[in-house]
Amino acid sequence: MNEFWSDTDTAIMNAYRYAVILQQSLKLDKGGSTAVTGILIHGQKLVVANVGDSRAVMSKNGVAHQLSVDHEPSKERR
Repeated sequence: MNEFWSDTDTAIMNAYRYAVILQQSLKLDKGGSTAVTGILIHGQKLVVANVGDSRAVMSKNGVAHQLSVDHEPSKERR
């Protein structure tokens, strides 16, 4: 839990990495999953993460702002 506060980016990456669906990906064939996480820390820092073809969007004064970069299968090799 301390990692979350001291190194939020790594903590979120580890949470996705250790998710059951990712651990079982070789057994699940070509299926997959998608998720978006947004965490506001102390009302000061917004951390957004996504995996799969989810997109995080926030509205400010009625204008949509994209908060995450879309994943494309052709770029997912590594």
